[in-house]
Amino acid sequence: MLRIRDCSHSTMTGRSPIPTKALRYFKRLIYLPHTATETLERLRQLDTVLGDTASKAVAKKMSWPTPSPSAELTPEVPLVQERSPSPTPGEVFAGYSAKDIRVFDLFKNVRPESKPGFVTDFLGTRTRTTSLWNNARQFDGHVFGLPVPHDLFEAIEWIGLLKAVVSAGSSFAMMELRAGWGPWLAAGAVACKHLGIEDVHLLGVEADPGRFELMRQHFIDNGLDPEAHCLLRAAVGTEAGHARWPRISDAANSGGGRPVRDKDGEVNQDDADYIPHAVHDYIDVEIVPLRDLLARRAVWDLIHIDVQGWEADLVAGSVEELGERAKWLVIGTHSRQLDGRLIATLHRAGWVLENEKPTRFTFDRDKGSLELMAEVDGTQIWRNPRFTSLHVGKGERKSVPNSSASIDVSNDPVSLAQEHVENARIFATREDALASLPHGGKFAEIGVAFGDFSEHVLRTLEPTKFDAFDIFRLHEIETIWGRPSVDTFRGQTHRQFYEGRFAQEMASGQMRVFEGDSSQLMSEQPDGLYDIIYIDGDHTLEGVLRDAEVAARKLSRTGYLVFNDYIMADHASNAPYGIVQVVNWFCARLGWRVHYLALQRMMFCDICLVRNL
Repeated sequence: MLRIRDCSHSTMTGRSPIPTKALRYFKRLIYLPHTATETLERLRQLDTVLGDTASKAVAKKMSWPTPSPSAELTPEVPLVQERSPSPTPGEVFAGYSAKDIRVFDLFKNVRPESKPGFVTDFLGTRTRTTSLWNNARQFDGHVFGLPVPHDLFEAIEWIGLLKAVVSAGSSFAMMELRAGWGPWLAAGAVACKHLGIEDVHLLGVEADPGRFELMRQHFIDNGLDPEAHCLLRAAVGTEAGHARWPRISDAANSGGGRPVRDKDGEVNQDDADYIPHAVHDYIDVEIVPLRDLLARRAVWDLIHIDVQGWEADLVAGSVEELGERAKWLVIGTHSRQLDGRLIATLHRAGWVLENEKPTRFTFDRDKGSLELMAEVDGTQIWRNPRFTSLHVGKGERKSVPNSSASIDVSNDPVSLAQEHVENARIFATREDALASLPHGGKFAEIGVAFGDFSEHVLRTLEPTKFDAFDIFRLHEIETIWGRPSVDTFRGQTHRQFYEGRFAQEMASGQMRVFEGDSSQLMSEQPDGLYDIIYIDGDHTLEGVLRDAEVAARKLSRTGYLVFNDYIMADHASNAPYGIVQVVNWFCARLGWRVHYLALQRMMFCDICLVRNL
């Protein structure tokens, strides 16, 4: 537990009356025109190095700011500033490449409208002008264009957010630590809406009461119900406890504070100096451990961390839990030392640094800490390869909310935890298990073979719609189970035999038959269409994964995903299967849980998964 004492008489003597974080915001605004020119020059250099015409297209469109309707807010800046000599490619450091910028293409058709009293970003996220620091209020009523090199935030931070959204799949879970007014939570939700992702879970943690109320209002302003998400007025730390937190009179103009650590009666001077000057008194706040927040969900798509100099300790203290539950991290940094500590910690843990821009600072011997020397915060974007590898390209997200991420599933299956099977049932046969599922609804079967199980489904569940997917090529095999295939199919093709068996269901419109690649054909169906999907197709790891990825998107939120042959291999032929690997991965990494296990006498069991809602 932290013990805080009043240090108002021991920290700020002889310093500027401008709050530290507010001064940093002010300096950021001063740098905006310069950074626009600088970044355009960087993109020109990158174009030379990468040979990528995309950077030329971006450079032609860019200027700072890009509000709509147009207004003269800053002096005109030339698109490219000639320098002599020009920087070499090794000197170019933008924090992102021309390829990274392509993620914005997915939102190029968004046309936000301006609204007085608000600043609107390129996604249409609205921020009350009164929630912004004073120097940003000049943009009242304006709509910003693409944030390259930035709008009110730098491009690298936007790129991190959008990469996480694009790779999220059919649902999106995000937390923002020291959330302020919750800009990234709201922007993430708005981006999801544009991509058709409706299942969104947001968690915001903010200790300052004024900024906490700004966050609640920001949610309402962007069509989000604060009660439907989790907003905590607390601080985040490595251990549970309570602390005194500085009460700020002007929440909008304070970049936020942090608790002042007190060990054996000795105040941590770095913490004390970091708190803005305009402190009227202190309030008691709860310290919530990051590991406890992570445990609230099996998987988090994005965790945004900007905790004013505590980020390295926070990550190091929960690095194992982050590796197990987080897909992406966007981390604001506040000194070069913190930059290095984070890189060392996450590199050792196996994370991938997708994007990085170090803290910009000016050395000052009179400053008491490295964080106080910072002028522009740094940013790091980290991807967890245990969950996903991302390849964002122009037009790749064709079927929303289709993820452009490819799942990396090893042949060595991950283990299930007790929580994944906590409420699971066990049945003697798959027929018994099937009878426990809801009747009616829409059913899809991948891999129908001769139609025996299809007939049982139609008789037992009486679905309103039944879609059958198969390559229908069994007739090409000379013998099936010791019997000539021509006798099995009565001289017909596989598909003709199957359709003849269910001629009545097809004539009534209850059944549809699809011949070909099941993953491709199912991907053409509407998202969330089916109530139950039964997968019994290609049993290789690659085949099961293709079918499962598509099926998860086409299944309703409360639907049932059933896999046949939950076993590592065919013990008769020794052919390896991929069902166990994919099922376990869905549970351990995507947060699904086992609904039932249906036994079979040779242990070719069925297993049914549901989402952990």
